[in-house]
Amino acid sequence: MSTIVITTYGTLGDNLPYIELAKALKNRGHKIRMVVNEAVHSYVLKAGLEAVTSGRLRMGPEELRRDAQLWNQLSLLRGQSSDKTKFVKHKNDRMDARNRLLESCSDADMLISCFVEDSLAAEIADNHNLCWVRSCVTPFYQCFSQPERKRSPHFDSWLDTKNSNRFILAASPYFCQLSPEYSQVHQTGFWFYEDSDWSNGEPSQEIREFVEQEPKPLALSYSSVPVENPQEIVEVHVRAAAKLGRRILIHQGWADFNQSHLPSDIDRDNVIFANGFIAHDWLFSRAAAVITHGGIGTIARSLRNGCPVLVEPLAYDQFFNALQVQKLGVGAAMDSDKLTADRIANVLDKKVLTPDCKRRAVEVAEKINAEQGLIAGCNLIESWLSR
Repeated sequence: MSTIVITTYGTLGDNLPYIELAKALKNRGHKIRMVVNEAVHSYVLKAGLEAVTSGRLRMGPEELRRDAQLWNQLSLLRGQSSDKTKFVKHKNDRMDARNRLLESCSDADMLISCFVEDSLAAEIADNHNLCWVRSCVTPFYQCFSQPERKRSPHFDSWLDTKNSNRFILAASPYFCQLSPEYSQVHQTGFWFYEDSDWSNGEPSQEIREFVEQEPKPLALSYSSVPVENPQEIVEVHVRAAAKLGRRILIHQGWADFNQSHLPSDIDRDNVIFANGFIAHDWLFSRAAAVITHGGIGTIARSLRNGCPVLVEPLAYDQFFNALQVQKLGVGAAMDSDKLTADRIANVLDKKVLTPDCKRRAVEVAEKINAEQGLIAGCNLIESWLSR
């Protein structure tokens, strides 16, 4: 049995795939310790794993909603400045995070890090002479070539030869393919998180009855991303659904979409809110389309279930993910800064809720479901442990 430390940073989409990897490695007999954002400790503990606070700034729903403007890069294009001092200062102050990770690795055989913790993990691995595995669950960084980009020393560290053969991308090649400059990276396929509460595969009776009516409803989910004006987002989407004669399920998520955001003239029988976690496989396999900010976790789960996607990207890799959805012909993308009910309804009608789009989504689903991303990832990790 080996002791493996996994360190990650970010919101749910950045952490949940690693929790599933940790569960799979634990089932193979390894001792797993996760050094993570305090806000996701409950998910780690629920999976029967050891959780250690990373020492980084806590990133939970309350914290993110207080600084929602930081998660919308389009606000910069509108000429609005965002004070990122709190986040930047904390990320640059490495001492607490370094000490937590150093202590957690004292008896470890391997350290697995997400790309955000890459430089810190390199230092710790050197100090302890650990087998270090780099990894990423957001494919933008290895699938989008940027030959003219002025790379930082941190970015260049990914391309050195020291650990060039111990780098995993947990994303499907059927969603995106590696850029030639990352040919050394092992692309395993997605790591899909499975919550124990999803074991029965179905949500409440009220949600079941709502979703299983015809025509199929739309599903709106921004997952763990906050928005500056949640009422505006809810209103524009329920009005778009009404124009199409569709019902809509809205996932509360970290944006805290809720009943209070509904306009008074909307028929509330055509809208339902889902609080907490919901079995996405169950929902997305029954929805007509998923409307999302473009996080890779939500998109991957949608495609796994053959569900077309409308992406409304706000920041970071979401723009790349939106581009891939369009390239695959499994959905469409919209400028999230210019959303109106008419525009959303038109894009859904003309580009997403079509037989061709559904057919292509089903074709991609068949390929993704044939993959064994977690098994491939675990096999790689164990092969490196044995060397």
